[in-house]
Amino acid sequence: MTHMVGSYAPKNEIQSYTTPPEDAPSGLLARGSYTVHSLFTDDDKNEHLKWEWTFEIKKDWKD
Repeated sequence: MTHMVGSYAPKNEIQSYTTPPEDAPSGLLARGSYTVHSLFTDDDKNEHLKWEWTFEIKKDWKD
């Protein structure tokens, strides 16, 4: 998925942006561990930030 965050001029203060919430898949087939590769680039395809994170979809968090 690609998400455009807009143009923000450089500032001395820390700037942040929160993406809109998304619904996680549901059901037996959607359960499991997922790895996400995130990348923050500009219009010229310059890579500014790159990270990887993982999440799990479970029926019950006590497991």
